[in-house]
Amino acid sequence: MVAGQRNFPSWLAALAAGILISAMLVGCTRAVGSGAGKLEVVGSFYPLAWAAEQVGGPQVHVLDLTPPGVEAHDTNLSARQVGQIDNANVVLILGYLGFQPQVEQAARQASGRVVQVAGGIHLRPSVERGLSADPHVWLDPVLMEQVTLTISRALVAADPSGKDGFEESAARVTAQLSALDSSYRSGLSGCRYTSFVTTHEAFGYLADQYGLGQIGIEGLTPEAEPSAAQLRTAESAIRQGRAAPAVFYEGTAEGERIGRSVAASVGVPALPLGTLEFDPAPGDYLSVMRANLAVLENGLQCR
Repeated sequence: MVAGQRNFPSWLAALAAGILISAMLVGCTRAVGSGAGKLEVVGSFYPLAWAAEQVGGPQVHVLDLTPPGVEAHDTNLSARQVGQIDNANVVLILGYLGFQPQVEQAARQASGRVVQVAGGIHLRPSVERGLSADPHVWLDPVLMEQVTLTISRALVAADPSGKDGFEESAARVTAQLSALDSSYRSGLSGCRYTSFVTTHEAFGYLADQYGLGQIGIEGLTPEAEPSAAQLRTAESAIRQGRAAPAVFYEGTAEGERIGRSVAASVGVPALPLGTLEFDPAPGDYLSVMRANLAVLENGLQCR
C-alpha cells in the first residue's frame, strides 16, 4: 500500500459513488408533487415503507431499502440505493440513532425531504455502543399510529395536491392500529405471567405499553452471542417463575437457534415473535402483529 494511503470501508465508497450517480440524475423526481407522476418515497425498512404505501396508495412509489430476510440493523446500501435516496421526494428514517448507520449517513446527504418519523416519540434509552436509543417503536401499535400520522404529514408537505387522499388513508390506517391496540389491551389482560424472556430485546415499547416486562438474552442489536451472565439471568427467571415458561425468539434462523437452545436447557417451549424488520410476505404488518398477540397470549397464559 502506498505510504499515507487510507483503506476506506466499502460502504463509504458506495456512498460516494451513489452521490455521483445522483448528481447526474438530479431533477428526475422533483416535479412529482406538481402532478408529473408519482411521489418517490424511500422507506429505510419495512414498517416505514408499509405505512407509506398504505397512506400514499396510488399516488406514491415506495422503495424499501431493507431486502427480505435481512434485519434492518444490518442494511447495507448499494451505490444505486444511495442515488435513489438522494433523488427521492421523501426519505423516511426512524432518526439518527445509529440503528441503520449507512442509511442515516446517506440521508444526511440527501437533496430531498428527510423525515425522522420517531422524532416526536419519547425513546427508551440504550446502553449499547453506537446506538443512542431503542429504535423498536413500530412494535407498539400506539406509537405506530404516531409514525403513520408523521408520514401522512410528510406526504402532504411534499405533494399538497394529494392532501385529501393522504389524510383519508391515514385515518383508515390509524383506525386499524387503534383496533389492534384494543385487541392487545384485551388479550394481554389477566395473564398469569407478566414478564417474558426473548432472544432479541426488541419488545420494550410493547411491554411498556401493556404492563409487561421483557428479559433479553441478546440486546437491542442481536449481533453477538449472548453472554453467560445473560443466559443465567434468562434461565433463572423462568426456573423461578418470574417469567413465563417459554422462550420467545425472533423469527430468524439465528434467533430460532438461540431460542430453542435456551428453551431446551430449561425444558420449556420456544415460541416465535416477528420483529418486522423486513417484509414478512405473504403477511403484512397487521397480520404479523396479530400473530404476535396470539403467541404472547399463549406463552403468558392469558385468560
